[in-house]
Amino acid sequence: MIVATLLILTAAFLSVAFPLATYTLTLASFGLAHVLTELRYVNYRFHQRLNIDLQRKIVILLLIIVNLRISQLLGIVNSSISVSLELICVIGLVAVVIPILKAKDWKLATLGILVCTILFTGVLWIPTLMMLLLAVLHNITPIGFIAERLRGLQRKFALIACFIVFALIPLIIISGYPYNFLSSLNLVAPSADILQAGNLQLHLGAFVPKELHQMAIAQNAFSATVFLQCMHYAVVLGVLPNWEKNFLVWNRQNIFEKVVIFLSTLIFIYFAQSFADARKLYSIAAAVHAWVEFPILLLALAIPAEEKIII
Repeated sequence: MIVATLLILTAAFLSVAFPLATYTLTLASFGLAHVLTELRYVNYRFHQRLNIDLQRKIVILLLIIVNLRISQLLGIVNSSISVSLELICVIGLVAVVIPILKAKDWKLATLGILVCTILFTGVLWIPTLMMLLLAVLHNITPIGFIAERLRGLQRKFALIACFIVFALIPLIIISGYPYNFLSSLNLVAPSADILQAGNLQLHLGAFVPKELHQMAIAQNAFSATVFLQCMHYAVVLGVLPNWEKNFLVWNRQNIFEKVVIFLSTLIFIYFAQSFADARKLYSIAAAVHAWVEFPILLLALAIPAEEKIII
């Protein structure tokens, strides 16, 4: 508990005082590791609840998304078109589980339809803004994994902690009071950058709409999201593997960890050489792990652990 508290406070301090350095360094160091770890956890925890037909549909839609990202990276498809098509695929990922949700509870099916409607509205309205919003909200998905895994009093305490970490602290950061306090002590350097990724203004767009970039709230909103990203990484890399290890052969887990460390080292070197190019490459893997959570977390509401889909 003490270690976790220190980790949270340290992440909050670094996100406010050195937002750019914290963002770039944590992404380069833990981004790919958290993607691979989360995908492995999703497979271990949920694959028994998915029939072959549903798995095939999800994989096809994810492969389309990967191809869209690659096409955009190569300049084959315009980014505005690619973003819209990708969001349509995400709508498809939600739509394929609606029949299962309906068979369990019409209220869950209504939730699935509502999610599709919101996403479709984003496609028609401002696709890039919807994509940005989803990128920010993705950082709170560990709450879903925690709620799905725990039960009873343990779940209640965990969700209270999640509220503090994933809602209360970010709101305090957005208020600007932490930054003003640290600034009065000369403890802030917003554009400090270890990986030479450019100034803070270049990276605000990762989490903040460009319409807000010139406003005072922009930096605080960026810092709050950087903190959320750090907490996302902490749960995925520090909590989920411990739940998974009880069900895996030690040798297989050891091999997986070595592969993750090796690949993470390679991508870190690439980030250090060219942060912008590495981030584009990383976004392909990041898209897969982010979008697969939509059908998975919706199914978690309908299908209890270890129950297999018959539909």
